[in-house]
Amino acid sequence: MDSKLEGSQEENGTGNVPEKGEENVAIQTNEDEGIDNLKNNEEQPVETNSELATSKNTELAEEQEDATRRDSKLAESSRLSLSSHGIPKRYALLFLVFLGFVNIYGLRVNLNVALVAMVNNHTYTRGGVTVQEPAEFHWNSKTQGIVLGSFFYGYWALQVPGAWIAMKLGGTRVFGYGVLLSALLTLLTPVAARYHVGALIGVRVLEGLFLGVTYPCNHAIWSKWSPVSERSTLVTAAIAGAAVGNIVALPLTGLLCRYGFDGGWPTVFYFFGTMKKERNYIEGSIGDEKIENDCPPWGKILTSPPVWGINIGHFGACWGYYTLFTEMPTFLKDILHFDIKHMGFLAACPYMLKSVLGPLGGLSADFLIKYKIMTIRNVRALYYAIGCIIAGIFIVATSYATQRYLCVVFLVLGVGFSGINATGYAVNHLDIAPRYAGLLMGLSNTFGSMPGFLSPMLTGYIAHSKDPEEWKIVFWITLIIYVVSSSIYAILVSGDKQPWADKKKT
Repeated sequence: MDSKLEGSQEENGTGNVPEKGEENVAIQTNEDEGIDNLKNNEEQPVETNSELATSKNTELAEEQEDATRRDSKLAESSRLSLSSHGIPKRYALLFLVFLGFVNIYGLRVNLNVALVAMVNNHTYTRGGVTVQEPAEFHWNSKTQGIVLGSFFYGYWALQVPGAWIAMKLGGTRVFGYGVLLSALLTLLTPVAARYHVGALIGVRVLEGLFLGVTYPCNHAIWSKWSPVSERSTLVTAAIAGAAVGNIVALPLTGLLCRYGFDGGWPTVFYFFGTMKKERNYIEGSIGDEKIENDCPPWGKILTSPPVWGINIGHFGACWGYYTLFTEMPTFLKDILHFDIKHMGFLAACPYMLKSVLGPLGGLSADFLIKYKIMTIRNVRALYYAIGCIIAGIFIVATSYATQRYLCVVFLVLGVGFSGINATGYAVNHLDIAPRYAGLLMGLSNTFGSMPGFLSPMLTGYIAHSKDPEEWKIVFWITLIIYVVSSSIYAILVSGDKQPWADKKKT
């Protein structure tokens, strides 16, 4: 009885229990207040258009403030205690992804140099006696072009599916398994090549398939870990690992071809096939990011002009890149007449400059954006144009130089400046749709990987007789594609987040 009384007293907020008459008065008072409130609501005027506009502007301002707060929280929360002071986890992540790209490009580039050793005769001195070894394979230039391009048949096919898989399973995990499976296939390359050229093509297609997930995974990772003010820096620094991979792999491949066992060139694939430790580092040290389960707005994505600007820009940038990436060793051997031992070092030189200019482009772009010197849109268009057109001019100049070391200088400058264009198209996915950045990278890299098999095939048909005049045509095509893609990208590019990129409110 006492407990019930105490409960009633607490509910009433006083020490007194209301009498029956008081309860009736309270009920009547509440009814009167409800009627008055209803009348007041009916008498309130409807908001004018100007008030609605003001309200909408206020909401937009609040959304921008929320985005700024999210970036601040991201910068503060992404800390990994790797030292007594702790370092930002995104920088630890950057280092690991960078190592991953070093390994990936070691796997990708090895055949470009090894193929020269596989299809050419070799002359060297042993014990004072000149020895000539015949080529192990007798493939013509067209077949060589198909072999070099075969990687990209698989690479092209898994771009968008790879992005979807990364959204479902997490970018870091998919990235690591892609590298692991490709490394295992690399070990089979010598056996496949000696069995039949078709088997070699099949192995390379599968390698491309598994490595096709890596670039979409990279953007899926940075969509979670890169503040707006550091997007250009983090993305370009991560993919600079590709250039460093070339720096390491190209000269090493040349040396292994010259001094390795089992004929030299097979050593290349045994060596790079065992370099897969990054998979364990990445998966073990990073952990998985939050998985996305929403359905992308495909209709709006495929009809978005900025998306198509990125797609075309990616195609143009990769045409020049893959033309030199796959064909430079052949050009150095057939036209400039460098031997296999020196060729690998010379082919690596351009990527040294690229590995520096790429991240510097990202840093300077973030500076221009952060201090509002230029808009994001103008920064992306400018850096893409600089990276393509200047690179294209130097590439064409290579075919007109009369001294072979001057040709190498022009190649270095051409490939080096091409690293700047990544600050344009390669970061733009995160500007317009950070939520779907991995998916957009998969889509644009589908277009970007097409030159990987189209360019070697076209080069094989044009430069089939080892004539320098034929290479002029190859390099002029590259410059023309650079100029056209720069013009289209400048028209369609956007630096604003697209309306369809926001998560649907439920």
